[in-house]
Amino acid sequence: MLQQSTMAKMWRRLGIPRILDWPGPLVVMYHGLGGSDGVQVDEFATQCVRLAELYDVVPLRAAVDALGQPQARRMASITFDDGYHDFSELAVPVLKRLGLHATLFVPAGKVGGHNDWDEGQRPRRFILDEAGLANLDPTVVEIGAHGWTHCRVAGLNSEDLKRETVRARQRLEEIVGTPVRLFAYPYGQLDDFDLAAERSVQEAGFDAACSTHFGRGSHLTERFRLRRVGIESYDSLETFEAKLDGDYDWQAPKEKIGAWIRTRRA
Repeated sequence: MLQQSTMAKMWRRLGIPRILDWPGPLVVMYHGLGGSDGVQVDEFATQCVRLAELYDVVPLRAAVDALGQPQARRMASITFDDGYHDFSELAVPVLKRLGLHATLFVPAGKVGGHNDWDEGQRPRRFILDEAGLANLDPTVVEIGAHGWTHCRVAGLNSEDLKRETVRARQRLEEIVGTPVRLFAYPYGQLDDFDLAAERSVQEAGFDAACSTHFGRGSHLTERFRLRRVGIESYDSLETFEAKLDGDYDWQAPKEKIGAWIRTRRA
């Protein structure tokens, strides 16, 4: 973490965040709250308060609709991946108390299950079941799709892509009874999805898709590969604010190079 902090300070001294500070949505990304590997709920609440002080916090759909349009105040949106129980238990009360909204991306084929894709690497977390998803307050939470099996969608054939996009959307809409128009690529780095996956997401009727490629939005933001600012359990409030300010945007070119290298080796 020390190396990342040093890079962030150097990035700011060079004035790069200011140069790259083009108007566009900031999409903040969380996974689980609490436990040994998640952001603690009191830290999440503090971060939400600070985010609302600095930005106009809006639903992700509203931020997507405003892409390319001038804004009086820069927009930010809150997202959670994987659909864990702790979102309902810990995040929703904070969001309600602060009058904020979040998008919850759920792997449709794992509803009521657990994060088996992380088996042996991260603590087990349980995913909301159908009743838990259906009971979420739609004024606080919008459900988005996170694939069907939580697999990398790069390189999938057309049938498997339809399962991860069309089938996922249909299942979630059956559960929550409202349109599901937002998607997040599982894993979400630039080599975890490809143009065929992007096309499949569009053809399935989604309005936008999130990656995990680090960074803030700009006037060049593409709606089917939205960048996000990932927040980790070890981030202090100072680091959180530095990420919002662009001090960690150096991670974006680093991730691009890493994705290119992995693709070449494959």
